[in-house]
Amino acid sequence: MTPEPGRLECIIFDLDGLLVDSEPLQFQSYVQAFRQFGVTLDMDGWVDWHTAEASVKRWIQSRGLDLDAEEVRDAKKALYDQIIDEQMALKPGAKFIVDELVGRYRLAVASGSRPESIRRCLDKFSMTDCFELLVSGTEVVRSKPYPDVYTEVLRRLGTCARNSIALEDSPTGLRAANAAGIKCIVCPDSFMPRHDSAFDQASLVVDSLNEIDRSVLEHVHRSG
Repeated sequence: MTPEPGRLECIIFDLDGLLVDSEPLQFQSYVQAFRQFGVTLDMDGWVDWHTAEASVKRWIQSRGLDLDAEEVRDAKKALYDQIIDEQMALKPGAKFIVDELVGRYRLAVASGSRPESIRRCLDKFSMTDCFELLVSGTEVVRSKPYPDVYTEVLRRLGTCARNSIALEDSPTGLRAANAAGIKCIVCPDSFMPRHDSAFDQASLVVDSLNEIDRSVLEHVHRSG
């Protein structure tokens, strides 16, 4: 099916730090996982991870650590899955914006998390069925900040960048969306240090998802 030119058709959501308040839990899980291998991950390292490397493999390589990334991921997975069930919460406005948009636009998730983690988070809040498509960074060659996960969403939905808007919380996610040619609204995650200049290329920056509704999305789509 050929998308109708000029019409906003698809809204693509990041997950971690945008829809679910997972960044503190991700950090906690990785701190404990790395500790099992005798490595200390502090907040400065976590910020570097999310502003530069954006993957455990690249973070390990950048620091010259003699670790197997898959072993670290497996250790983190066991810790994180338990934390999801016990501690995960939605970000403010997440339910509002999804309820506002479902049935009116095609909704998708483009996340760096594993497919099972994406589904587990959304299942907890009975939100999985709101999304037509869930795509993980593990399903593409390169994770964010590369555009692969976004271009894969567009490919599977049979739509195009000009008919889509991305919602992100981080500079890494913003770069990925922009590299795919998709306008991006950023709602920065409060857990991470905020440097507004990092969001200069965003179409809009908001403090809460409660600030976004259909009229805002349509305005961003028509602008520039």
